[in-house]
Amino acid sequence: MDANATGGSAMSGKGPPEKRIRTFASDMEILKKGGTPIRASLAAMRPEPPASIPKSIREVSAIAQNAAPDTGSPEKFIRTFSLDTETLKEGGTPDLVPLASARPEPIVPTPVPALSPEMVRAMPIKTYADDFSQRMKDTHASRATVLAAEQDSATGAPQAEPQKSSRGNLFYVIAGIVLFSAGGVGAYFAYTQYLVTIQPIILAPSISAPIFVDQREQISGTGKDLFKTITQSVSRPLAAGAVRFIHFAPSAAASESVFSALRMPAPGILLRNVHAEGSMAGIVNVGGAQTPFFILSVVSYSDTFSGMLQWEPLMQRDLEPLFPLYPTLTTTVSSATSTVATSTPKTKTKAASTPIVAPVPSPKPAFSDEVIANHDVRVYRDAAGRSIFLYGYWNQTTLVIARDPAAFAELLQRLATSRTN
Repeated sequence: MDANATGGSAMSGKGPPEKRIRTFASDMEILKKGGTPIRASLAAMRPEPPASIPKSIREVSAIAQNAAPDTGSPEKFIRTFSLDTETLKEGGTPDLVPLASARPEPIVPTPVPALSPEMVRAMPIKTYADDFSQRMKDTHASRATVLAAEQDSATGAPQAEPQKSSRGNLFYVIAGIVLFSAGGVGAYFAYTQYLVTIQPIILAPSISAPIFVDQREQISGTGKDLFKTITQSVSRPLAAGAVRFIHFAPSAAASESVFSALRMPAPGILLRNVHAEGSMAGIVNVGGAQTPFFILSVVSYSDTFSGMLQWEPLMQRDLEPLFPLYPTLTTTVSSATSTVATSTPKTKTKAASTPIVAPVPSPKPAFSDEVIANHDVRVYRDAAGRSIFLYGYWNQTTLVIARDPAAFAELLQRLATSRTN
């Protein structure tokens, strides 16, 4: 009752505020006075209704706190207009009556037997700090050791991992070394193949000819040595209707043609207009004879034709090693016979005489204008009318020098059907 009174005064604001923090000392003091610590605390914490509440509300609150009305039958908690009117007639408040009826009965705690001071002294309070200190004293361990032991007990004692076999590790090491070596060899091989693919392809230089040829032969030399080399190539057999291309090495052929390398005393206007590129020298087998020929790429038709006309008086002499004269024909002269009449010595002998015929002079070798394969040419023929050599133009920039009309016609046909070889 004292505790309740104290709590009421504290709630109403009268007197000093009471400490409501429950401690061991406060419980011991309550026990010495013969009270119950739990009940006293609940009484102290229960607030007192304010004084400004109307009397009717205080009475309802007191009834709700102390005991619920025992009517002997369950009370109707459904609020209606007739129920509120009846409550007002009886002098009550309609809002508070159902609330007071609906409030449950407060739970009264079970009383705890009072403890004597001797019993309180005999009951020591055990805390975690006391247990920890006692543990350290019993095991003679430091705080770090005790904490480590408790952590191990929470997570479990560490278990030693079984040692793996050294043979298995050795196998993996050897396999790794082998794979690494194989990878290095593969990378080196791939790199070498890559270098081969990116290297520039150098094509072997070749000499092109303006016509289709059947054979090729590389020669060298200048002047008389070159004449001799070409003559030797003419003497080597060649299939009928075939053409052999004779040329210098690629480095030398780019600067000078075979015709210019013969060093013939041809007019300068002719030699200056001959280009090494597009020109060629060769051997052709046609009509049962192998003869040399020249196909010259010229710059100007008029200049080169003028140079050829200037060269005509000396051309047969300069080209004789390649286009020699044919052998001279042998003729048999028959002598006329006369019949001698014999008579007696006294008779005179008379011989019959035959008339003497003067020989007809043969034509001298000279150039003449002719048409071969629909092209105008200049032909140099001997006294017997045989062609020693000839020259003509296939077009304005191509000059052809050959032995006879058959070789010239074969070369023109190849020029018309094959541009480059």
